Amino acid sequence: MATSLRILVAEDELLSAMALQAQLEALGHVVIGPAYNGRAAVELARANPVDLAILDVRMPALSGLQAAQEIAAIQVVPVILLSGYSDPEMIEEATKAPVFHYLVKPVSMADLGPAIAVAMTRFNEWREVRGEVHELEQKLEDRKLIERAKGLLMDARGLAEADAYRLLQKESQNRNQPMVEIARSILMTDSLLREEP
Repeated sequence: MATSLRILVAEDELLSAMALQAQLEALGHVVIGPAYNGRAAVELARANPVDLAILDVRMPALSGLQAAQEIAAIQVVPVILLSGYSDPEMIEEATKAPVFHYLVKPVSMADLGPAIAVAMTRFNEWREVRGEVHELEQKLEDRKLIERAKGLLMDARGLAEADAYRLLQKESQNRNQPMVEIARSILMTDSLLREEP
């Protein structure tokens, strides 16, 4: 059996909500809700850890798309949208929100299991790529700090670029700290020395 997930369900039609809850529980998942409007879905997400959200597109208070965006601000989870219609405009809107799958009602057990698996796989891939992007952005920021510190050393000590870099490396090894931390210390010291008393 697949991993049991905590799934937030938001569906404003009572019978559809009950059917969806029963299907998810039969698949071994824990259902959070169901919420009968978008605002209630957001409040449930705020109060409970959630692994995945299944939201009806058209609900009172907030649409499924609006609720998906507000939930993403609370906790980033994959979202599956439900709709009674295969509306091209709605599908286009869904691509702009944090949505990882789209199902047309009525939803069958045969559709639900694979949709959850696909949404979780896409979400994990997206999160991995997002982590790699963040890591690259951090490395770029670190590199900029090191370059600025290197420039200060070149100016202050009359060093060539390679010598300034080697000095940073040596200080990093001597202090057993990353080069970016040494660079931050140099930049902070320079900032303090330039401040007016």
